Amino acid sequence: MIHIYSFLIILLWPLVFLVFVWRYGLRRTLKGLRDRFGLCKKRPNRGKGLIWVHAASVGEVRAVEPFLRALPKKLAGYERGLTTTSVSGKELAEKMGVAEHVNLAPLDLCFCVRWFVRRMRPDVLVLVETELWPNWIRTLHHSHVPVCLVNGRISDQAYGSYAFLRFLWTSFFSCFSLIGVQSPGYASRFRALGADERLLRVTGNLKYDVPLPDLSRKQDLLKMYGFDSSDTVWVCGSTRDGEEDIISDVFLSLCQKGLPLKVVLAPRHIDRVPEISQILNQKGISFRLRSQIGFPQAHEPEMSFNQKSKIKNQKSIISVLLLDTVGELAEVYGAGSFAFVGGSLKDYGGQNPLEPARWKIPVIFGPYMQNFKEMAQLFLDKQGAVQVTDGRALEEAVFLLAQNPDQCASLGESAKTVAASQQGALESSLKLLEEVMENKT
Repeated sequence: MIHIYSFLIILLWPLVFLVFVWRYGLRRTLKGLRDRFGLCKKRPNRGKGLIWVHAASVGEVRAVEPFLRALPKKLAGYERGLTTTSVSGKELAEKMGVAEHVNLAPLDLCFCVRWFVRRMRPDVLVLVETELWPNWIRTLHHSHVPVCLVNGRISDQAYGSYAFLRFLWTSFFSCFSLIGVQSPGYASRFRALGADERLLRVTGNLKYDVPLPDLSRKQDLLKMYGFDSSDTVWVCGSTRDGEEDIISDVFLSLCQKGLPLKVVLAPRHIDRVPEISQILNQKGISFRLRSQIGFPQAHEPEMSFNQKSKIKNQKSIISVLLLDTVGELAEVYGAGSFAFVGGSLKDYGGQNPLEPARWKIPVIFGPYMQNFKEMAQLFLDKQGAVQVTDGRALEEAVFLLAQNPDQCASLGESAKTVAASQQGALESSLKLLEEVMENKT
């Protein structure tokens, strides 16, 4: 079975390459090809070991940031190596400076992993969340490099696929030294897929341990992103295909009702910025790209008389700020009065509601939050979030929050309380890694 899996990766690599080109552009894709094949720059011999941490993309990099920053104190004799699957994740990791070595992850082929291991000489591999790559696990196990998982979870959708190949995962899980998972529910899923009970640890969710931001920066952030201190700013983060159309309709409808509202649109994938720009232009909504803040003119589309009447209540030329940069969303939330978490109005599984909650602002999300099911339910139970079913309900929720500052503040306070109350996963995950390293020696 593993040989069939490897053959399919080789067979589909040209298609994967084209997907990378479509998403990141040819130059950025070619620049990362050596990493993809495990031919990264050789790690200098400085007398230190290496802890190799793998996080898929931007969200996982942010989740594992506290873990990476704590490693030098916990394990002083080791350097930190971080790989990411996505180019955006790698760029953010380099910007954050959370590891001495940052590379794109090698393909899940035995020879690519062996080449990477020869160059980087890792002492342990720490996988984050659901990054379960069979050839990585098998190759490192045969090379006597321990493998562990932190912040582990298996989504509803992934669980169905994994369960179909349960016989395969049972053998792979036996290659793990320890498996740290976010909750007892996720532990049950790993157990059902064949993970040994003795290897499982419920360590909590690392996303809760990301440090709380400095709330006194709000006014500075408003100015930084081109807003006035009196503006009501609705931040729509990690939006996905089909959601920007709904959000822009809601925005126009609220403008017609006389609600002075500014919007930040932050798509999950910035390669969709041209597509979203076209949507805004077609609807007669003026906007500015984040990368163009400081320039004198916003994007002013050609508008019919009817389109102009829809936005007659706007006092500023900038109605919408379209985020076309990587790694800023967590900070942009700080400029918001309330936030919508994308990937939830359409069936994408939702995104992390903690990022806006840390800024003490109410969180709105749609009906599709299965990737963050337990977290979303906690926010709803503690009255720190509002769940909506469709565009009409979203409009009602935004209108209510914008018109009721006291209720908005109360929801924001509850959201921040939830964000601060579930910490502890960082220490548990560090202890798990220490146990793995002790058993190794």
